[in-house]
Amino acid sequence: MAVETLIRENWTVIGSTAELRILFSGGIESAVLMGEAIEAGLEPIPVYVATGTRWENTELKSANIYLETLEVGLSDKIIIRKYIPGDVEKHWAYNKGGYPLAKEDVQTLEISGRNETLLREVVSFGEDDQKLILVIGTTADNPFKDGDRQFYSEMETTLSAQRRARVTILTPLKGLTKSDVIKRGKRFPLGLTLSCVAPLNGKACGVCIKCASRTAAFLTAEVIDKYEMEELNES
Repeated sequence: MAVETLIRENWTVIGSTAELRILFSGGIESAVLMGEAIEAGLEPIPVYVATGTRWENTELKSANIYLETLEVGLSDKIIIRKYIPGDVEKHWAYNKGGYPLAKEDVQTLEISGRNETLLREVVSFGEDDQKLILVIGTTADNPFKDGDRQFYSEMETTLSAQRRARVTILTPLKGLTKSDVIKRGKRFPLGLTLSCVAPLNGKACGVCIKCASRTAAFLTAEVIDKYEMEELNES
């Protein structure tokens, strides 16, 4: 079965009594997922989990601007969950020091336990007996242990046990690379998304490992990156 067909069928399957929550960061992957869900006639709830990373202020602003362009009234409905880890103060993502540059190993991006933290926060509100479907934009490019199907299956079991209703985790983009996702979602305003670990004055830095990955992915996809973040101001 083609990946494209599988993704479309996922959106059809989740049109049920379960509440659909998308882990929404304003990045390329979650932006495409949000757009697809809306196109499918669903009512996704965008959830942004703030953990104190250095890129959050700019990222959250870009996320809201992207939602506004979809013109479905979601911009005032983005749910922000705050969770500040207590054991990562020395990690580069939580301070203003150095950060991974373009040619550094992708392993430098790892934040231990991050996906577990995000998923736990996404289910931490609402009625315990409400069935939930969580959608996360992990792709084939993710090399970390908390990005494989076994991890998500285990999290489904754990989170369901904490509630009185089933929690299902979908990863519709798992078989795709970032460039595949760009090609698939090029009809959406991807120029409003952010892919940067060290935004400066409201714009992507252009030299970090995430900026380099984005540039390479757009080139591979043969899609022009219409990056439009000039109006944002990092605070």
